[in-house]
Amino acid sequence: PTLTYKDDYFGSAGDYAALFKKTYGYAPPYQAAESTAAVLTFVDAFKRAGSLDQAKVRDALAATDMQTFYGNIKFDETGKNIAKPMVLFQVLDGKFQVVAPTKWAAAKAVIPRPKWSER
Repeated sequence: PTLTYKDDYFGSAGDYAALFKKTYGYAPPYQAAESTAAVLTFVDAFKRAGSLDQAKVRDALAATDMQTFYGNIKFDETGKNIAKPMVLFQVLDGKFQVVAPTKWAAAKAVIPRPKWSER
């Protein structure tokens, strides 16, 4: 993997995927991974807020600047995560490969993309 996100709870995305597969018997869909990262973000905010008080938790979330196995988390004034860039994956030789942005690309994008039977 060319993306090297890590956290203190799961470690890397590969570590998370291995634990998920061991626990549930199948590879984690992205929805499970992003939801797990959201829970880690809330746990961090609750700890920093030192309370379940709504205003304190909101303020802690607003001040969040952290990394999870799924990516970086930092919110702007509208609540949008501005720290995690979008990346483009392509299935090449049966494996998911980052193809853009080039900064993290593990492979060159194949355009036009191959038929599913050829991936």
